[in-house]
Amino acid sequence: MSKHSELSEATPRDLLRKIDEQDALIRELLLEKHEPIAIVGAGLRFPGGNESLRDFDEFLAKGQSGIRPLPESRRHMLTGSDPEDTQPVIGGFLDEIDRFDAAFFNISPREAAYLDPQQRMVLETAWQALENASIPPGAWRHREGGVYMGVSSFDYALDTAGVRAEEVDSYIGTGLSHSSVPGRLSYLLGWRGPSISVDTACSSSLVALHLAVQGLRNKECGIALCGGVNLIHNVVSNGALRAANMLSPDGRCKTFDDSADGYARGEGCGVLVLKRLSDAERDGDSVLALVRGTAVRQDGESAGLTVPNGQAQEQVMGAALAAAGLEPGHIQYVEAHGTGTPLGDPIEMGSIAALFAASHDKAAPVTVGSVKTNIGHLEGAAGMAGLVKTVLQLQAGKFYPHLNFERPSGRIPWERYPVTVPTGELTWEGTPRRALVNGFGFAGTIATAVLEQAPAHCAGPALDGHAESSDRHPGTDGKRGHVFTLSAKNDRSLRSQIRRYQQFLTADAPPSLADICFTSNTGRAHHKVRLAGAVASREELAQLLDRRLHSAGALPVGGARKAAFLFSGQGSQFSGMAAALYRRFPVFRERVDACDRILRPLTGRSMRDMLVGTDDHGDDIHETRYSQPALFCLEYALAELWTDWGVRPSVLVGHSIGELVAATVAGVFSLEDGARIAAERGRLMQSVSTPGAMAAVAVAAEEIGPLLGPYDDLALAAINAPDQCVVSGGSRSLEALLEDARRRDIRVKRLPVSHAFHSPLMAEVADEFRALFEGIRCRAPRLPVVSALTGKVVRASEFADPAFWVRHLLEPVDFLGAVQAVERRGTHAFVEIGPSASLISLARRCVTRNDHLWAASSRAGDEDGATIDQAVASLYMAGLSVDWSAYHRGTTHRRVDLPTYTFDRKRYWLPSGTGPAPSASPGPLPEAPPAAALEEESKAVAPESAGWPADASNRAINEAIRRELVAILRYQDVEDIEPDADFASLGLDSLTAVSLKNRLEQVFAVSLPTAVAFEQSRIDLLAGSIRSLLIPSSR
Repeated sequence: MSKHSELSEATPRDLLRKIDEQDALIRELLLEKHEPIAIVGAGLRFPGGNESLRDFDEFLAKGQSGIRPLPESRRHMLTGSDPEDTQPVIGGFLDEIDRFDAAFFNISPREAAYLDPQQRMVLETAWQALENASIPPGAWRHREGGVYMGVSSFDYALDTAGVRAEEVDSYIGTGLSHSSVPGRLSYLLGWRGPSISVDTACSSSLVALHLAVQGLRNKECGIALCGGVNLIHNVVSNGALRAANMLSPDGRCKTFDDSADGYARGEGCGVLVLKRLSDAERDGDSVLALVRGTAVRQDGESAGLTVPNGQAQEQVMGAALAAAGLEPGHIQYVEAHGTGTPLGDPIEMGSIAALFAASHDKAAPVTVGSVKTNIGHLEGAAGMAGLVKTVLQLQAGKFYPHLNFERPSGRIPWERYPVTVPTGELTWEGTPRRALVNGFGFAGTIATAVLEQAPAHCAGPALDGHAESSDRHPGTDGKRGHVFTLSAKNDRSLRSQIRRYQQFLTADAPPSLADICFTSNTGRAHHKVRLAGAVASREELAQLLDRRLHSAGALPVGGARKAAFLFSGQGSQFSGMAAALYRRFPVFRERVDACDRILRPLTGRSMRDMLVGTDDHGDDIHETRYSQPALFCLEYALAELWTDWGVRPSVLVGHSIGELVAATVAGVFSLEDGARIAAERGRLMQSVSTPGAMAAVAVAAEEIGPLLGPYDDLALAAINAPDQCVVSGGSRSLEALLEDARRRDIRVKRLPVSHAFHSPLMAEVADEFRALFEGIRCRAPRLPVVSALTGKVVRASEFADPAFWVRHLLEPVDFLGAVQAVERRGTHAFVEIGPSASLISLARRCVTRNDHLWAASSRAGDEDGATIDQAVASLYMAGLSVDWSAYHRGTTHRRVDLPTYTFDRKRYWLPSGTGPAPSASPGPLPEAPPAAALEEESKAVAPESAGWPADASNRAINEAIRRELVAILRYQDVEDIEPDADFASLGLDSLTAVSLKNRLEQVFAVSLPTAVAFEQSRIDLLAGSIRSLLIPSSR
């Protein structure tokens, strides 16, 4: 049927529906084309000591200047060696541009020396930007993240003119290339979207923003980093600008002032984190501001290559407004390019006046300012400085002072222009607040961006105050504890961060504790040197920080522990034992409810009510028919909670009924079957007609025999520890045994039970229990379960045999043997899955090593769940991974601006003394040593191998490997490299790996695979492999 026929037969209602569908499609396409882009984070390093949004906001609001004389240690870099050149060099200069935390980014000292410091600064600033956005840098790994960086300075390449031929290293190519500025960042983050460097001179970073906006709107990427960087340290490039009379003699940008006489050069780096607004809203991001539209144009033909074109400037601003779907009347502020030149300023102000002539007048002018009056002209990064200033003004609702504006320029007809320049702080009238930001390149490429204040529903907290967030979620009373985490790659950085947080907590109106913990947990990467603790107030957080800062020695370093879940047995239960957990954690609540739906028809009672303490007969939980299904319910939900938090056990152990829960968690039984077995087990064990009793006896298993000998109706029920057993059987005989033990000064304790579990008295219900397993499907376990019946990992065939489970009723629990079997599997973090810490107190006595970790999930009297908070903090400190987003599920928080990472910077520069003079900063500041060619390194004479006997220790071999790495990668000392460091973290690549292989073959007189450093990813693993090769029998 033709479309014409379809339409002719369609009813009016059909036609209207089709029109509505087409309209919806058109609206969707238009939205995609013009969707606002959210700025969700920013990192910066600007003159005046500004390294955070908070610092820069205060700096601008106070009308401060970051202009100063060039540090004396760098003077020779911009003036050369001419003693006659005494002209002062003044501008917006940064401190310590030669220092960088190479180890943080897995870059070797050798490579860092040949890395353009602009690359280094982008890495650090981008990391801080992502932290400011509360986006863990690894969250987008292997996804479409885009990187767009403006960079135009090539001073480091010019600096290489002073490098001797024998000092040239293979890293110089990637180190100097502008393409590596975004490329290295994409590589570090594992992002697979566009990665583009932009050089349009002074408009570079605004053009980078334009490309990032396009990339997001075209779905080329789902997140983008855009920015710019500029550093000044070469006499040639600086001399060219001086010769062209482009620089102000006094080093100040006097933008729009009658004394304007050139611009002041400035250094800095700014990086923004961008997302589509709809994605930012979906992800719960705090939005700093919106990019509504951007445009890029060219001056084209003008009076000269570097002469601005006012008509083109007006056109690019108009194009940006059109891209945003806005008119000039919607704009209240323009952040001008405004370099302070007598030629450029009047042209730009004229183009602004022409654009706003019809929408503004002297009574309601557009406000114009330029951040260059505060920090100088950052050239390739200038657009970022203007953008960040404008974002801060949009947030504050204020115009910040424009400096150096004392006598308005006579070249600008102020009386005819609908503009005003703020010389003091002014209130930003009109909403929504919107602004233009201009960036003009000296070769004619010009760009404009349109910014708008963030929507109220997703705006980040203001920098001068914070709203409290809520910990409540549906169905709770709001009680909740908090866990705070902080981590770093080394002890020095962690201690520095602690100091930053101490200052942060003493500032005016710090955020709520809930928001601080949420942001620190979910918005940061987690490194191996860690601090964590359960805290209930900001005062407790301050105390935690203070204790760690003043602790002796290094702070705890996360190890390679594996988690072992210990499932409690009967006897630890109490009414309300899951109240806090049920109230606080949605996953736990859902699993308890699921178990309750299964168990309620089987038991005739609500396990949920018993667990949360709302059952009218709370003491009934001590009856076996209720205690066992209640424990099953609690422990299953706890195991699911821990697993949801990313704590996945490597092994499971259960004590009595706990082993049934362990088997269910391991996937042997479905939840329905596991719960049914627990309910029937409890019912049958309580139905035994012969009453009995149980007692703990403080003797070893091999010593219990003489005590049991006289009594036929007593049996060993459990071996809980090397010096603790449990005896079970007839009440009269047990009392006699206890009297005998007391006479021998043996400690005993009668247990509050009604029957003799794990004794022959249970044989009465064995057949009925065996029959229960008929028709129950058993699956192979997904996780190893070490049985407390056999002390070994249970095979699938054993789990499927009903006789195995019948033995659980009749035979003793060998908890000691099970824990010792787990210890033989390595160092563990033992987590008790139960209502108390009774099982881990026993397990501690069963092991011989002291490097295990012990954590309880709950304790009696814990009304707010602080026990599990401390447990998750302890596991995190021990190096286990925690999914903090899952931990915080079900709560309402705001992402807040917290201190960002404190880098442990060291000095790296080209050889031959071309860099800044070493500063007096703490820590080693070596000039990078000359790099020999790789070929020569491979041939280097290594120590004689005759000194390596077959019984050489791993420690000696490890140190020898590290010595070779020091030589190849230019570390200062063997102590700079951890014995278990992985090669990638040291900056070893395919080229230096060949050198390492060749040198190690010479050292040890062994043959190694070509890719040895990648096959054995850590130093300790490689040392073990080499040791095995040194032993003759294994060659």
